[in-house]
Amino acid sequence: MDAAPATTTSCPTRGRPWKVSAVAAGVLLVLAGVGAWLLWPDEEPAVAVPRKVCEKSLPGTAVRGLMPEHGEKFQERNSYKFSSAEHSQGAMRGWALGQCLLTGGGAKVDVEYRLLQGADYNRADAEHDARKSGHTPLTLGNAIGYLYGTGAHLFVNCPVHSGGDELLSISVGVGGSGPDMKDHTLRANAATLAASTARHAAQDIRQCADAENLPDGAPDIG
Repeated sequence: MDAAPATTTSCPTRGRPWKVSAVAAGVLLVLAGVGAWLLWPDEEPAVAVPRKVCEKSLPGTAVRGLMPEHGEKFQERNSYKFSSAEHSQGAMRGWALGQCLLTGGGAKVDVEYRLLQGADYNRADAEHDARKSGHTPLTLGNAIGYLYGTGAHLFVNCPVHSGGDELLSISVGVGGSGPDMKDHTLRANAATLAASTARHAAQDIRQCADAENLPDGAPDIG
């Protein structure tokens, strides 16, 4: 009997499974990249300025106008002697300096009140500075001041004793890579924040002689 012809069994070509796996991995990487691109935010997060700032004692509305809408998150740092809660009026009348630093979106806003002795700086000095070249005068009731560069300044009569000539100095400085202070709207926001600070510091903290002569709203500019 003739022997049956030999049969051959075909085997898969070596390396083909590796090639298929490489192609599949490449497809998955592409899909993952597309998914990540679709999920990536198209802009920086919003700068969320709270309703109250500086130990929750000042309205945040004007601060929003001094910071970009998007960028680094809002932070309040180095704030002290702004909150009148849990402090007696006698204790607060001894506060001669209060500061508050606000940052967000690359902008920095420094808020400060400071009691000035008349021998160092008095109302006549403030009136003179308000008329200097490059300064824009501010008035808020009996308070006077000026806009200059990246800041707003107000001065409130605040004698320590009867007949004294001490002033409560209010300053709002804007810096960083945020707003352009040549913009009239931004300058108005700086003046508005200075007015809010003046009312709080003069009425709630120091109880200055001219505290009741500080009207609500923004200062008159010019």
